[in-house]
Amino acid sequence: MPGSAPRVAALLWALLIALTPAAAASARPTGSADGPADVALAIGLTTAAAVVTGLWLRSRYRRDAEARSADAEKATRRAEGGGR
Repeated sequence: MPGSAPRVAALLWALLIALTPAAAASARPTGSADGPADVALAIGLTTAAAVVTGLWLRSRYRRDAEARSADAEKATRRAEGGGR
């Protein structure tokens, strides 16, 4: 049957993956950065990124609010017959 070859190949790959022993995990650190200066740097960079993101979002929403209020003011003037 021509359709059985892909199924057999998939079964063989699944068996190979399932039955192959996993490599032993090493217990020693390899290039870990957990000194006091590294932790302080990570905290500082994370804080700075959070502050910058907060300021950006704040300015973005302020611009949106200003645009909405300007549009509402124009619409009010038009409704009152005050021109543009």
